[in-house]
Amino acid sequence: MLLGCLGDFLCYFEPMFDNFSTRATQLVFAARFKAGERGAAVVDTDDLLVGLVLEDQDLLLKSLFPDVEENAFVDTVVEKGRVVGRFRKASPRVPFFSHKLAEDLLTALKRSLPRSEPVPGTTEIPLSSSLVRVFDLAKQLQPQFRHSHVEPLHLLAAILKEDSSEGAKLLRRSRVTLENVLTELNRAGED
Repeated sequence: MLLGCLGDFLCYFEPMFDNFSTRATQLVFAARFKAGERGAAVVDTDDLLVGLVLEDQDLLLKSLFPDVEENAFVDTVVEKGRVVGRFRKASPRVPFFSHKLAEDLLTALKRSLPRSEPVPGTTEIPLSSSLVRVFDLAKQLQPQFRHSHVEPLHLLAAILKEDSSEGAKLLRRSRVTLENVLTELNRAGED
């Protein structure tokens, strides 16, 4: 399977991601972008974990587009020619990872992932078989919790369930367990 078309990256996999939430889709996009940035031959589970941590910490835009002005995605409300308020376009959420754990995970993943010549965003990059299994596992988890879409925590649970990546080992060493994630998914289903 290939993940390309960075501008319209779902062009090859629309059916694969049709039940993914906006947040989950964005972190898949980030995984492709980060894999290309490091010159990867495939988009792998650890690339997905990088995207997941960045999304969890609300760092996707800053990481993917470092030159974009910080308030570029803030709407300004103007009434009668006067600014009466500003609000972020993204909905607020509580991160799953602590800031320290997120930093540690990103640092460890950056060290462990091989690097070579960057791959242009227009070049197709195949998905690893383990990443395809993670997507399938996340899709299986979603209805168990009666959620309407695959969310980032479904993907995190699937990474831990797949269990074969360096990222899954890092998560376990950091005391992030499948049970923790499933508990949080259960709590999210109750809201």
